[in-house]
Amino acid sequence: MRDDDEKAQPKSPTFCFATKRRGAFPPRPRPIVFLPPERNYAARGLGLLGGDPASAADIEDCGAVTGRVHSIDTFTAVDGHGIRCIVFLQGCEKRCAFCCNVDSTHAALAKTPNPGRTMSVNDIVEILKRNRKYYASSEGGGLTLSGGECLLQPAFVEAVAIKTHEIGFSGAIDTAASGDAETWNRVLPHVDVVLLCVKSSNLEKYKAITGTTEREYETMRAFLKELNRRRVKTWLRFVLMSDPDSRFVDFRTNDENELRGLAELAKTHECVEGIELLPYHRFGEFKFSELGLEYKLEGMRTPDAEEIHAAQTFLQSQGVTVIC
Repeated sequence: MRDDDEKAQPKSPTFCFATKRRGAFPPRPRPIVFLPPERNYAARGLGLLGGDPASAADIEDCGAVTGRVHSIDTFTAVDGHGIRCIVFLQGCEKRCAFCCNVDSTHAALAKTPNPGRTMSVNDIVEILKRNRKYYASSEGGGLTLSGGECLLQPAFVEAVAIKTHEIGFSGAIDTAASGDAETWNRVLPHVDVVLLCVKSSNLEKYKAITGTTEREYETMRAFLKELNRRRVKTWLRFVLMSDPDSRFVDFRTNDENELRGLAELAKTHECVEGIELLPYHRFGEFKFSELGLEYKLEGMRTPDAEEIHAAQTFLQSQGVTVIC
């Protein structure tokens, strides 16, 4: 579609971020880097997940800061603006029923055949530099740190974000919220966009989906409040689950009360640019099976086009922008 055609289209609260070409794309880099496991990771415990306690901003060479990495995807167009490199960090305290990277969680630590490996910030920067033309060919391209839960490694996230800006790319984090004011104070000044997966606006449903407690729910809300105070651009990510089977009543997220609560979260925090609806899928189910973990959503179907449209329409009726 030409630019003048786009201007002629009526405005809609629903929009999609599409990458804009600036000439021909350079050759596509290898999309997935699978990282070999290191021995005795489980025995070494979770201490690796905290990173260096010193602030990266105070370290002469923050490129030497290390973190624990699960895997890297060098090409994605769905985890922030433009074409991005996404780094999945190892470690997460939650036990989300629909998790795609359950092998990155604490629950799977002793069972997973791929516990990731230690990488330095400089290792990540080299990947970005190697594919610089590729990310620069799209508007807003850069790096997204995900997980697992990336905020469990604040020193590493802080240092990666600093170095990402130094080479001219945007930095985003994909998180379900973790940590406290100390963690947020060191990370958020260096982040351009936060993709916050809220799981549910309802406390009881949040606990059922994440396998956690009220404390984690309140952490999510406090984190969003802090994002708003700092005016950090934020997308609320929300997994839409619509299967009417009575087995899944504790996980269903497409009812009006749930969506109304989600809309209120967006409307009461000016930092929120919109809600990104993510239809439930079963891509991670096989990992639960391989690790001998219970998959609570076994048999749940994915939302159909009509159910997705209904959720989008309802959120729009509440005055919320929907990101697709």
